[in-house]
Amino acid sequence: MMKVKKICCIFLLLLLLTTTTNLFAITHEKLVMEIAVNNPSLINSRKDIDLAKLDLKDAKAAYQPTVELVIGSLSSMYTTGLGGPDTTYNGLDDTYFNFNLKISQPLYTWDKINTSVDLNKKIMQIQNIQSNNLFKQLKNELETREAAIYYLKEMKTNLVEQEKMTDQLIEIIEESYLNNLVLEQDVLEAKIIAKKIEIGMKELEKEEKSQLSQIIKLTNLKTLTSEDIQYRVDEEKIKNLLKENKNTLIDRATSLSSDNIQTLSILKSVKADETKIAKNSIYWKPDLALQIETSYSGAKFPFVEENYKLKDQGSIDLTIAITSTIWDGGKKLNDIARTKINEEKANVDIIDTKNQIIQNLNNNLYTMELATSNIEYQELNSQIIDKNIENLIQEYNEGYGDKAQVLKAMLEKSSSDLELIQFKLERATSYFTIMYLIN
Repeated sequence: MMKVKKICCIFLLLLLLTTTTNLFAITHEKLVMEIAVNNPSLINSRKDIDLAKLDLKDAKAAYQPTVELVIGSLSSMYTTGLGGPDTTYNGLDDTYFNFNLKISQPLYTWDKINTSVDLNKKIMQIQNIQSNNLFKQLKNELETREAAIYYLKEMKTNLVEQEKMTDQLIEIIEESYLNNLVLEQDVLEAKIIAKKIEIGMKELEKEEKSQLSQIIKLTNLKTLTSEDIQYRVDEEKIKNLLKENKNTLIDRATSLSSDNIQTLSILKSVKADETKIAKNSIYWKPDLALQIETSYSGAKFPFVEENYKLKDQGSIDLTIAITSTIWDGGKKLNDIARTKINEEKANVDIIDTKNQIIQNLNNNLYTMELATSNIEYQELNSQIIDKNIENLIQEYNEGYGDKAQVLKAMLEKSSSDLELIQFKLERATSYFTIMYLIN
């Protein structure tokens, strides 16, 4: 009975340890949330949206009247007599007030205000798209690096097994060397294999740290470790992408709804608005505004002191102000030409970006196809090596085989599996790049 209780306690302890370990695991979704909240680049992109909103408010403010108030000097009117006290001028109060209020309301501006508002709306739209696109890009980068760590862990596991087999191989060969059954060169070759595995492990650890540091940078989680990351690559999704029609993928990547093309299309419209504003600012196209100007001057402070209307003077003027540039040396003509060039450049940028996307997509599809072929080759090669290992083990068990040959064949199998993992990593990296382009 006591033995059963002891086994149960051990079982519960192991279960508790397993549960505790899982508590520290961080899912892909959790890391994405950390990016959304803590990534500095993403935070700044949202600040750019806020600035664009303020620019839009400024553009809309042009619809409203401009109000200016000028308060003149408040002075005391004194004269100083020789050897006598200061006195004010006869007949004047000692303080004099001067106020001027000017209100200007735009009436007609050749649609420049409306166009400016539309332009700033489009800029704000671009900032929103770019911020969303940045978030998508960061999520894609995160998953690419998570996949890299996933495969790097598999590679490290593979090398750990190779290390064990190499240790056994060296032990056997050294014993054979002492018995004059093999040459010293055979011992050195076995040690070289061990050293290569050691170097390979260090390279994997370095790459894993590099990938982790970039994930920390993305999420701003300073204490994150590789063991915390809970992520598995979905190999079926990767294989299924290769079944998609290439032209369909290209259409998705270059459609008007894609972030990059949509941004450039809106930017082209912004350049067209700039051209429109430049043309409507040309010579002899006057802006019209209603101006109301009221002034007051006198010794009494208005609305505060009594009898200010009796002694002081005020006036109200209503005018239609016309503002137009007659000539400025041709600068406005240059502005029109400049905006037209920028508009044409926007058209070229769309074409160039589409070509770059297509080229990038094709290159990554080819990389995926080539990696898949290499994976299939390694899988077939592993099957052949497995058959060879079976035969070598059988020979060894029957007493006329060599255990060293068995270990060498197992190392060959393990090396083939390692290459297979490397090709899977290569294929996954291209897969995530394509997913970013088409979504």
